[in-house]
Amino acid sequence: MILNNYLPYLAKRMILCNTKIMNEPLEKYCRVIFIPIFFMLVVLSFDSVYSFEFQPLSPKAMSMGGAGVASAEGSFAPYFNPALLAVYEDKKEFHLSGGFGLRENNMADHIDSLYEMDITESLDRIAQSAPFLSDIDRMLVTETKDILNSLSDGNGLQGMPFTTFGLQYNNFGFGIFGMSEASGYANVDPNRLDIIVEYEGYYWKYDELENTLDEVTKEDYIAHSIEYALNQKLTYLQLKGLAYSEIPLSYAYRFDSKYGTFNIGGSVKIMPGLTYDQRIDIDTESGQLEDELRDAEKYDTGWGVDLGFLYKHPKLKDLSFGLVAKNLNTPRFDTITGDTIKVRPQVRFGMAHTFFEKKLELALDMDLTKNKTLIPGVESQFIGGGFGYNPADWFSIRGGIMRNMHESDDGTILTGGLGFVISYLEIDISAQYSTEKGEFKGNDIPAFGWLQVGLIYRL
Repeated sequence: MILNNYLPYLAKRMILCNTKIMNEPLEKYCRVIFIPIFFMLVVLSFDSVYSFEFQPLSPKAMSMGGAGVASAEGSFAPYFNPALLAVYEDKKEFHLSGGFGLRENNMADHIDSLYEMDITESLDRIAQSAPFLSDIDRMLVTETKDILNSLSDGNGLQGMPFTTFGLQYNNFGFGIFGMSEASGYANVDPNRLDIIVEYEGYYWKYDELENTLDEVTKEDYIAHSIEYALNQKLTYLQLKGLAYSEIPLSYAYRFDSKYGTFNIGGSVKIMPGLTYDQRIDIDTESGQLEDELRDAEKYDTGWGVDLGFLYKHPKLKDLSFGLVAKNLNTPRFDTITGDTIKVRPQVRFGMAHTFFEKKLELALDMDLTKNKTLIPGVESQFIGGGFGYNPADWFSIRGGIMRNMHESDDGTILTGGLGFVISYLEIDISAQYSTEKGEFKGNDIPAFGWLQVGLIYRL
């Protein structure tokens, strides 16, 4: 890994920073720069680091390709990068926002089709018709096999609602950033997809070539039958999720020198959470998933530590470079089944540049860690950026683009938003919309998308 080549060098710089070789002013800035960078890159040096997704909990960041590590100032700074608290134009800022995110991966429409056809009843009907099949039974067999084969090729439905409240006072920050990842996915036993049914002690297998039901042994039934897999919960619908709040107390400090401006910030946060973990029948309607989740809840509380860094060169004061590491201590939440959901460290890099007396801003963010979602096999590592333009003091327009480097099913994601200022109050709306499509009840839906509305009050 390329990062590993830099760790010995940074380690030496850390040791040097704690010796008497350097003069006092340079020693102070050395400590500020190399110690946090070394600590973050140690986290990055492990190839197995995974975490939940870095959610764009800011209308500005959401609409600018998810970029906020170097540009999300004010009351959103405790979440994106606490070092940004040292860069403020308004002494006080409050915000309240909320929204919803969705990822659909080859699941919702298939699950509802299984619900509508009632796969268990369909298999019973096929068994009772053995060894002869009616035209209706043949249709049921074909449809059942098609849906199950589609589901076995990877699937998932993920909802990500959130609400946030934030407060910035000078270079202090506080907030309640409530977020969740609730997922449902079908676990289909790939070895048991044959239509083999049992009726009154006899076992019948559907012959696709002859379009008939032929008698087989019990061993064949156990080894290959979808009916057996359903009855034994080898094929099932898995519901899993975590809803938690980050309640940080954040602080940032600014260092000015001839080498540039260095900001370092940190957050200590309480993280009350609610976990979900349950297996249910695969033909449960997608609209019933929320009710099923209520029966699988467990409350737990964790805590987390974030560290952020921001740098501006003395000759390029409108250009900022940011780096943030979240959840450095890997907060843990227990589930009702005895499993543990871990929120592993997230590391993200960002940069931003303002033009024309801050009327135009360009920003870019990139995940440096590969983030794991609750859908098996679906990973998240985004890169994205965009622009924000303020043609007037009362109006702003933003746009951007982002891409998941590890999940092509998310597609290219277009982002945009609008902001309106009335006196001290700003009203923002933003959205993200994937070019890839999923399907639900016969209608196209974005494979990935977010929507957010926010209110920001500044003094």
